[in-house]
Amino acid sequence: MRGALLTSFWTLFSRILGFVRDAYMASIFGMSAAQGAFNLAWTFPNMFRRLFGEGAVSAAVQPALARAEAEEGEAAARKLYAGCMGFLLLVLVGLTLVGEAILWIWRSSLEPSLEHFETRRTLWFAAFLLPYLIPICMCALAGAPQNLKRRFLFTALAPILLNVVWIGGLWFNNRATDVVGDQLSWLWIWILLGGILQWAVQMPGVFGVGWPLLPHFGKLSKRLRQALRSFAPALIGLAALQVSLAVDQILIRMLVGPDANNYSHYANRMLHLPLALVGIAAMTGAMPMFSRLAAARKMEEMSVALRRGCESCLLLMGAAGVGLAVVAHPTLTLLFEHGTMTPDKIDRLTPTLLAYLWILPVAGVSGMVIRAHQSLGSYRIPAVAAVAVIPLNLILDWILLPHYGVPAAGWATAIALSIQTIILLATLSHVGLRIPITLAALPSLCVPAGCAGLCAWLSVHYGPNPYSVIGLSIAIVVGGCGGACGAWIFRRQDFRDLLRALRS
Repeated sequence: MRGALLTSFWTLFSRILGFVRDAYMASIFGMSAAQGAFNLAWTFPNMFRRLFGEGAVSAAVQPALARAEAEEGEAAARKLYAGCMGFLLLVLVGLTLVGEAILWIWRSSLEPSLEHFETRRTLWFAAFLLPYLIPICMCALAGAPQNLKRRFLFTALAPILLNVVWIGGLWFNNRATDVVGDQLSWLWIWILLGGILQWAVQMPGVFGVGWPLLPHFGKLSKRLRQALRSFAPALIGLAALQVSLAVDQILIRMLVGPDANNYSHYANRMLHLPLALVGIAAMTGAMPMFSRLAAARKMEEMSVALRRGCESCLLLMGAAGVGLAVVAHPTLTLLFEHGTMTPDKIDRLTPTLLAYLWILPVAGVSGMVIRAHQSLGSYRIPAVAAVAVIPLNLILDWILLPHYGVPAAGWATAIALSIQTIILLATLSHVGLRIPITLAALPSLCVPAGCAGLCAWLSVHYGPNPYSVIGLSIAIVVGGCGGACGAWIFRRQDFRDLLRALRS
C-alpha cells in the first residue's frame, strides 16, 4: 500500500503535467491529420517500451531477482541484474537499427504523391521517434531493483521529466516557427532528451540500494537464460496486445478518417490519470510483494494479497469511471477547448471518452491478476488469454467503426479486455490461487461508484456552473465524498485500511 500511495502521489503531478502537455498540443495542432500521423507514429516506441521496458520488468526481471536473492543471496541478484542490463541494451540497439532501416526503406519505396502523403509523413515521424525506446526501456529496467527494495521515488519521478521537457519543446518550437509540420518534425529531439533524463534520474536510486550501474556484456548466466526463457511466453502475449493496439489505431484512421485516431488518443490519455493513480500504482506496489511471496511459496498469503488488491482496484476504478462519465463534457471543455480545439470537436470527443471508460475497472483487475500469474512463473496463461481476444477486438473494430465511428473502438476494446480478464480469473486455480472477486462481494464494491456518480450528477445539475474551474472542482469533490461515504458504509475495512495507509 505504501508503494502504491507513493507512486500515486508523484504520478498525480506527472498526469497534471501530461494534461497540460495534451492541452497545449491540442491548442496548437487540434485534430489535424498531421497530429494524427504523429500520434500514430508515437505508438511504435510506446509499443516497444511496454514490451521490453515495463513488460520485462514486471513479467520477468523482478520475480527473477527476488528468486535469485532468496536462493543465493543479494550478490547473485546483482550479477543477474547487470546481465539483464547488458542483454536488454544490445537488443534495444539492434531493434532500433533494424527498425530504422525498415522505416526508411519503406518510406523511400513510396512515391511522393498525394496518395501516399499521410503514410510517408507517419513513417517520417516514426523514424525519428523510434530511438526513444532505448533510454525509456533502460529506465524501466532500472526500476526493478529499486521497487524490489521498496524504493519507488525515482521511478515515479521519471514521467514528470518527460512531460516538463515535452512542454518546453512545444513552447520553443512554437516560438521558433509557425509551420505545424516543422513544429512536429523537431519535437522528437525534445522527446529523446526527456527519455535520456528519465534514465539518468534512476542512477541515484539504483546506486542508493547498492546495485550495479553498468551493464555486463559477457556470457549469459544460467539464471539469466532461465529469466529469458520465462519471459518468452510473456513477450508473445505482450507483443500480441501491443500490435493489436497499433492495428486498432490504423483501423480507426483507415475506416473513419485521417484525423479520427486523435479522438481515441485523447480519450485514452484521459484514462491515464485513474489508471496510473490507482491501477498502475497498485500493480507497482504489489509486484515486489507478489514476487517475494511467490519465491517463498506462501500461496495463502498471496491469495489474500491478490484479493485485497483486486477489490481495492475495482472499488476505486469503478468510482473514478462513473464520476468521470458524469463530468466528461465539462472536463474536456476546460482542458482542451483552446486554440484550434473548437466546441464541435469537444462534442465529438465526449462520446469517445464515455466508450473507453468501461475499460477502467476491468483493466485494474486484469493487471493485478496478470502480475500474480507472472510472479509465480505462469507466463503462458496470460499470453494465451491476450492472443485469444485479439481477433475479437479487431473484428469488432472492422464491423462497428464504419457505422458508429471512433467510440466503437472503445466498446470493442472493453469487450475484448473483459473476456481476457474472465479467462485469467478462471485459470488462477491452475497456479494455486483463489479467484479474488466473488459475486457476493460485487454489490458492496459497486455501490460506492453509484454514490460517487449520483453526488457528482447532483452537483453538476444543481450546483455551481460545472464549466467553470470552481464548479467542476466542487462536482469532483462532492462526487469523491459520496464515493468515500459509500465505501465507509459498505466497505468499512477497506476504508479504514486506506486511511491508515494515508496517515502512515
